[in-house]
Amino acid sequence: MPEITNTNITNTDPTDLPRSSNIPDFKNVCLRIGLSMICVFVVRGVCSILLSVMYPLLEQMDIVLGYALQTLMSFVFLDVIPITLAIFILKEPSKETRARLYQKPVYLSNAIGVFPACYGVAIFVNLLTLAVSYFLSKSDFVEASNPLNSLPIDNIPCGIISLVNMVVIAPICEEFWFRGIIMESLRPYGNGFAIFVSAFLFGLTHANFQQFFYATVMGVCLGYIAISTKSLVTTTIMHAMLNSVSGLLLFFMSIESVGDYLMAMDSGAEAEMTPAVTAFLVYQFLVIMLMLVGMIMAAFKLRKIRRYKVPKMWTELSTGKRWGIFFSRVTVIIMLVLAADTFTFQFIPRMIYEGIMNVIG
Repeated sequence: MPEITNTNITNTDPTDLPRSSNIPDFKNVCLRIGLSMICVFVVRGVCSILLSVMYPLLEQMDIVLGYALQTLMSFVFLDVIPITLAIFILKEPSKETRARLYQKPVYLSNAIGVFPACYGVAIFVNLLTLAVSYFLSKSDFVEASNPLNSLPIDNIPCGIISLVNMVVIAPICEEFWFRGIIMESLRPYGNGFAIFVSAFLFGLTHANFQQFFYATVMGVCLGYIAISTKSLVTTTIMHAMLNSVSGLLLFFMSIESVGDYLMAMDSGAEAEMTPAVTAFLVYQFLVIMLMLVGMIMAAFKLRKIRRYKVPKMWTELSTGKRWGIFFSRVTVIIMLVLAADTFTFQFIPRMIYEGIMNVIG
């Protein structure tokens, strides 16, 4: 079976590609995408305000019940509502698109085989982001709080809820949303453009500086794989695998003995070695090895990869002009303003929250 390379996209059977359209249609699609993303940040702000108002109540609840309620609210506000609005606004996926989104993938084993490389690239970018964050640590720019994850994972049931959310719910919802709705709505205007715009928006929805670049790079890899394998089945599996790495780390930290061990290590005290702690340390070692192997694999693959060329499906505008039109849409500009506020000081939700608290005393 051939390796997944650029030719898997550039030589794709034309019958598998969406039909091209004209410039007014392209502008309209960009406008609609901006509107759908405005809804994302508005709904996210509403969820943030509600959870902030409910936080005292959540703290008084049973830990597991409070965490489950917060997770359910986040799922409804951050996945269900935005995805529903995106379908309504973008009119995607169409009946024809739905028929092929989850078809049997091609090159599945090859795609899964590049998982370490995808993880290595994403982690390398994440390390660079953390380095930048360190130098900006004295600024509020990278310290914006995230009320959507305000409750700690204090026990195993909470850890299980978090793991299921990260490894099952998030991959299914996000792949359908970004690779199935947004990317497919842009594919008539070039696969490369569709991949990078959907990846950029995928990074924005993570709503914090630390995760933006990691998520964007991961989105590029997943978009490329979705088109190469002609199915979201592959990217949903890959997304679940990527999330499971950090999800399992969080699950380990929800175990009491592991939490005690980490606290003891921080304070310099003697730490008890339990079976759970041993398993945690072994898993940490495996993750580090995966990261190193992934970085090496990614370096070799990037050296071999040829310059990506977008299939000549739509030649009315150059790639630069497409980006220019996209970022000049009024809805996209408003989206970027809302994203900048969410990434930094969160003035808008804070002002609304303070207004609500002043009203209710």
